[in-house]
Amino acid sequence: MIILHIALLKNDPFSGVCNVVPQYLQVQSRLGHTVALYNCWGIEVEPHVNQIPNDGPFDIDKMPEPFNHPDLVVFQECYRKEFLAIGKQLEHKGIPYVIVPHGELRKEAQQTKHLKKVAANILLFNRFTDKALALQCLSQQEYDSTHFGRKKFIATNGTAVPANRKENFNKDSMKMVFVGRLDAHVKGLDLLIEAVSKCMDVFKENNVTLDIYGPDYAGRYANVERLIETFKVGEVVTLHHEVTGEDKEKVLLASDVFVQTSRHEGMPMGILEALAYGMPCLVTRGTNLGEKVSDNNCGWMAENDADSIAECLRRVIAERDSFEERSSNARNFIEENFSWDVVIGDALKQYSELISK
Repeated sequence: MIILHIALLKNDPFSGVCNVVPQYLQVQSRLGHTVALYNCWGIEVEPHVNQIPNDGPFDIDKMPEPFNHPDLVVFQECYRKEFLAIGKQLEHKGIPYVIVPHGELRKEAQQTKHLKKVAANILLFNRFTDKALALQCLSQQEYDSTHFGRKKFIATNGTAVPANRKENFNKDSMKMVFVGRLDAHVKGLDLLIEAVSKCMDVFKENNVTLDIYGPDYAGRYANVERLIETFKVGEVVTLHHEVTGEDKEKVLLASDVFVQTSRHEGMPMGILEALAYGMPCLVTRGTNLGEKVSDNNCGWMAENDADSIAECLRRVIAERDSFEERSSNARNFIEENFSWDVVIGDALKQYSELISK
């Protein structure tokens, strides 16, 4: 199959889209397909993939062979004005395309800047989604709460299974950790910090701490600092700037439990990565992984409110003897369900079926 991916990417280690798209291309190529990336921003992405130079306005006829007549074009994200003209070109040429909205079209995401999105949908993007062969949702929850386009299917993200894994857990203390974007609303950091304030007693009694790592962007770092101060949890919660690469791996492996309390997600790469290291995870239903984490005994699921998260934090502390079992389950769960070869193989099968129909 000849597949052309179109995206707007930069080398941002905290952007899920920027991280997963090169992985899509690498694995699809390894599985024997002819794939390339056209990055509308013209930035050379890392890790290296077959990337078509961006030296002018997009013109499908001027793409190098065989990408001037691909079997399928895959748009990574939806709300990109650059995609609209490209979509019209493909429609005119009869070239099918799929949109991977990465959670942008979920009902919950539509509530943010609601009126602006309603206007943009009516004026610009409804045609783009309606003319797509299908929308690729990353989870059942995203599928159920996405009400755009004429057809949808589920093909999720994956993660690499690292050589290193969690081997030992702290005995006389407990380190919880979150690593990701400091978007307090979407990532539910306000809920998490409030929940910690509700169980400060058990945190102190059991020498439990929570470390939060993320980049400073658009005032988000200062906002999380204010939340820590407002809820008076600075004694047990520490905010850090971002960590990446080997430093991130060291932070994860030195911690005992990964925590992410998002209100809504597409498919959260941070949780998949933590599970791949064999870390038990405390997650909310809004992450789209809560039920899977709970059903496979990889961790604990809370609802998206501070009281439920506080109750779950207490459970984690009380059930520390289960960490090793949950760690083993987490690693196996990723290998069987979310390794890149597994998820990309499934996506390619569904692409072929869509094209054949």
